[in-house]
Amino acid sequence: MHSVNDEHSLDSNKLNYEEIVSRIQDDSRGPYQNSFLQECEVMNFLIKTIVTSLRDVELAFKGELTMTENMETLMNAIFFNNVPATWSKFAFPSARGLGSWLINLKHRLDQLNLWKDNPQSIPNVTFINRLFNPQSFLTATK
Repeated sequence: MHSVNDEHSLDSNKLNYEEIVSRIQDDSRGPYQNSFLQECEVMNFLIKTIVTSLRDVELAFKGELTMTENMETLMNAIFFNNVPATWSKFAFPSARGLGSWLINLKHRLDQLNLWKDNPQSIPNVTFINRLFNPQSFLTATK
């Protein structure tokens, strides 16, 4: 089971949406930037969902919360290397096991972190398979 420190490190990976938006000048905010900002919002919500659910399980183990059926379902999914349904509901379609899914989630976050350093420009390479909504990105680039 993850410790609170692990959860805080995951939580610290959330993208500072307000800061990113403030770095985009109004005249340079186009469909591409809107697509990536949407990706940032989805990523942040998914990270929040993961952190909250793991924190709740940890608190239940400490006796500070009552263990619920949803928490047990989450723990069983993790034990069997499956992506918990409460996470996949807000994520990307995937048939991967949990370990591979988490690596893929990190790759998606890495791509967003590369973009956020210079959100006004369009990167030379964007991995479409690392986007939550690739159709939005493809429409934006047309």
